[in-house]
Amino acid sequence: MKKTIAEKFGCKIVERDSKFFIQYDNGQSASWIAENEITNEEGKKAIISSECAYEIILSAEKRSKPTKVI
Repeated sequence: MKKTIAEKFGCKIVERDSKFFIQYDNGQSASWIAENEITNEEGKKAIISSECAYEIILSAEKRSKPTKVI
């Protein structure tokens, strides 16, 4: 089951199967919604400010390639 935790600063934090994910626009010309797994602590930090959200997105992208949300 998917539960939206927060939606701020152009991203959405969701919980699914006891895991947390950040969803955001990939920012390319043929844009799509990208998703990366994050920790609960990163989710809390991402809703503090747009700078924090961007930092979490970059950190998550370094760990793994984002998946496309359908």
